[in-house]
Amino acid sequence: MRTFRALIAACLFSVSFLAGGPVSGATAAPPPPHDHRAHGHTAAEDDAEHRAQDLVGMPLREIEKTTAQNAERIERQTGLRPGRARAGARADADPGVSGRWSPVVDTTVVPVFTAVLPNGKVLIWDSVGDKPAETYPAHDFTRAMVWNPVDDTQKRVDLQGTNLFCAGFAHLPDGNILVAGGNANAQLAGTVRTYVFDWRSETWTRGRDMAAARWYPSVTEMANGEQVIIGGGPATAEVYQTNGVIRPLPNFTKYSARIYPFMISRPDTQLGLFGPTNPGYTITTTGNGAITGTAARDSINRDYGSFSTFDIGRTLVVGGGSITEDGVAKRPTRTAVILDATKGLTPAVTTTASMSAGRRQHNATVLADGSVLVTGGMSSTAVNGLVDLNAAVTTAELWNPVTGQWTVLSAADRIRQYHSTAALLPDGRVLTGGGGICAACMSAGYLEKNVEYFSPPYLFKKDGSGEPADRPVISAAPASVGIGAAFTVTSAQAASIAKVGLVGFGDVTHSVDQGQRYIPLKYTVSGTTLTVTGPPTGGVAPPGHYMLFVTDTAGVPSVARTVQVAKAPAPLMSPLKNSTGKCVDIPGSALTARTYLQTYTCNNSKAQALTRFTDNTLRVFGMCADVPSSNYVSGQRIWQYGCNGTGAQRWQFGADGTVRPVGNTGLCLAAAATTNAAQVTIVTCSGAALQKWTW
Repeated sequence: MRTFRALIAACLFSVSFLAGGPVSGATAAPPPPHDHRAHGHTAAEDDAEHRAQDLVGMPLREIEKTTAQNAERIERQTGLRPGRARAGARADADPGVSGRWSPVVDTTVVPVFTAVLPNGKVLIWDSVGDKPAETYPAHDFTRAMVWNPVDDTQKRVDLQGTNLFCAGFAHLPDGNILVAGGNANAQLAGTVRTYVFDWRSETWTRGRDMAAARWYPSVTEMANGEQVIIGGGPATAEVYQTNGVIRPLPNFTKYSARIYPFMISRPDTQLGLFGPTNPGYTITTTGNGAITGTAARDSINRDYGSFSTFDIGRTLVVGGGSITEDGVAKRPTRTAVILDATKGLTPAVTTTASMSAGRRQHNATVLADGSVLVTGGMSSTAVNGLVDLNAAVTTAELWNPVTGQWTVLSAADRIRQYHSTAALLPDGRVLTGGGGICAACMSAGYLEKNVEYFSPPYLFKKDGSGEPADRPVISAAPASVGIGAAFTVTSAQAASIAKVGLVGFGDVTHSVDQGQRYIPLKYTVSGTTLTVTGPPTGGVAPPGHYMLFVTDTAGVPSVARTVQVAKAPAPLMSPLKNSTGKCVDIPGSALTARTYLQTYTCNNSKAQALTRFTDNTLRVFGMCADVPSSNYVSGQRIWQYGCNGTGAQRWQFGADGTVRPVGNTGLCLAAAATTNAAQVTIVTCSGAALQKWTW
């Protein structure tokens, strides 16, 4: 096994040689892709090679200097500056059909990590900055900035004390950014640290330490306001609670890889983990956790693929991997699949149309109308799995969720591969940027310390003029909205509105955006007023800030208003408690169907974490509270059973505190006694205390 120091020495020797030696093309003998399954490495060797590629321990100033020297040499030899799209790739076209790219704007920080803030500004950071080289072994610094897309200005907000390179991050309910893990030192360790960036004061605060150091974890916000941290080295997941305390999730130890997992909060308030590897898991994150379902997504390891949740419970997973496809070996897939988490315990998987070209290192960004834009990436892994400028894909592609088809759009000026990002802005544009900071990148002279904006076709008139479209305007909207609660939006164009939707603010790095999701909302129209119903569950819309868009019948979206979705009230992810102080409980936290429910002293455990779902089912561990065989007779016991859409699993939640089966509303859910382990049954409604519930 090659040691890390040997790998770094090899990388630096290669760079030193390339700085003055001959080269053909834009790259010369870069290290191979870091997939130990492809070339026989152990997981430990793969991990060391991965971090060696990320140039751990090398000052960013030195990375930039050497990269620039290589870029200048390659440009002299080939006539093409590394990172620029090939001549003719960016053809002029009607922006109403193909969209339009902005000029490139330089930045002082490479957009490797991008979080869109509730005020529309963007927090961006990369790695260690321009301090004396001898200080970097401690990795006690992070270059960071707040970027304003309105006028392309920036404010440096560098962090002292740690290097947040390779950290995971997500929005907290108050709009602040939780960052977990990072790069501890030149000896390859992750960090146990967490930090919170305050978007209002634009300052950093150190949080509680995790139990174990992480490097390449993902962080996902949940219905109860907690954040789940998975991957990055440790096998045991952890939960960042709303009080800032971090607790272990010992019943989930299925993912430890140092590559960002694909995760999302599901409508049933559980956590879905569905990539990049198989199998995927459904996880109850209450208490010490439980795996409540496991499903295969497809047969492809979609490493450095991307995903986007474009509808309630529905997620597009696209590209990634290194396979033989269309008769060509060592290429990322161009295929895409849809995961539907609304169908029961495990997500249903269906295929959709494929992109025009395979991609990895790309970004799939949900747009203001719920369509999905794919930008950047590479179409081959034959040379390297991180960067190959000769295999760049610079055209954008747009996926239509109604037709399931892709449309090829115009091409960017810059190549965006490893360490590039893309995120939706409140004005409906997509901010793209970054690329570089790896050994193969440095050898190729590839470092994109800049951003570009893409304006999708929906922002332009469809008459061929290239002029901006007339946009609907939200003239009034509430600052906060509730789960399932009605609110009003005022727009002079209300009569022509075809869609109302919320979009989560992006938290994107390494092709993974944990924050974005499109949530269509139901509404009615009267004059200039839209009466809108809030998201159906906290699993669909975890508490926090969202962009509220209205889209007209011509497909043109408004500029977004920022609204804060409140934490879901009980009964979402909460106990069902009767008036005697006992809660509905799953004996032994059993995950099996036909387990009869009981009541037990309320203890905030996962056995009592229930979800009243949008279809009036009462879900426990992904299964539904069920009247066995629809036997609506007084005294019938209630069990949990796989959700199947039948009336035996639907309940009427009354203002009088009763819970009644819709199949016979003369019966009420009841506890058989006030003692622990009392049976849960349906009995003739009488107004008794054992039939009254709070949720």
